[in-house]
Amino acid sequence: MTTPNESESGVRLAILGTGNMGSAILAGALDAGVVDPRRVVVVDPDPRRVARFRDRGCRVGSIDDLATASCILLAVKPQVFPEVARLLASHPGDRTVISVMAGLNSDRIATAIGTGTRVIRAMPNTPASIGHGVTAISTTSDVPAADRKFARSLFEAVGTVVDVEEDLMFAVTATSGSGPAWVFRLVEAWIDAAVEHGIPRKTAETLVHGTLLGAAHLLDRSDQDAGSLRAAVTSKGGTTAAGQAALDDHGFDHAVRQSIAAATRRGRELDGPA
Repeated sequence: MTTPNESESGVRLAILGTGNMGSAILAGALDAGVVDPRRVVVVDPDPRRVARFRDRGCRVGSIDDLATASCILLAVKPQVFPEVARLLASHPGDRTVISVMAGLNSDRIATAIGTGTRVIRAMPNTPASIGHGVTAISTTSDVPAADRKFARSLFEAVGTVVDVEEDLMFAVTATSGSGPAWVFRLVEAWIDAAVEHGIPRKTAETLVHGTLLGAAHLLDRSDQDAGSLRAAVTSKGGTTAAGQAALDDHGFDHAVRQSIAAATRRGRELDGPA
């Protein structure tokens, strides 16, 4: 007798898409022992991507195998979803879909795939590839508790997990999903500025990368918030105060807010009409 979240074939998870994010999630889950590789089916048109998981004991399957699974992780680009949905809809069944596709809401996913589909939406970010991601999860009320727990364990294997209401997913995508890009952009400008003042590029990279990493660790481990830690570094009339005044003069905070707002708006545009 199978459990409500396990298919008759014994498959616990079928995953479509083993690109950067899909591979990170599955590798993390396997490393953490969240799922037995013998109960995982991997589906991807690129044989090179699935080879590493075949070597770890996962089964490489087809879209038909995906369609018969009771728990499916969709780790594909949103543009691919309409075709995938048609294929899954042609094999109706009772299933929970975990989607990491940005910009597609749960109603749209469930409607496209058909009756019996329950949806968990997740928005991880790229540091998941090294076990330091942060993932926001939202679920529909009909998702079984066992599937909610399982989905959470998948993403906890690659970092931190927070629960959010689905209507916040666009803002979450702009904040943490796109967030690494904001950090990398800052680092690029920071290094270039150091080079302009005579520091060799390799030395500048070491200084900036080390400062960023150290500040992140301090923020994570301190009982003070970012504002308090910033104030502690800023002596009145000193160099840090002068630099922060320049940030204010050039609208640094405003630029950050506008980037989050623009990314949030774009997410809503990509989702389109329900």
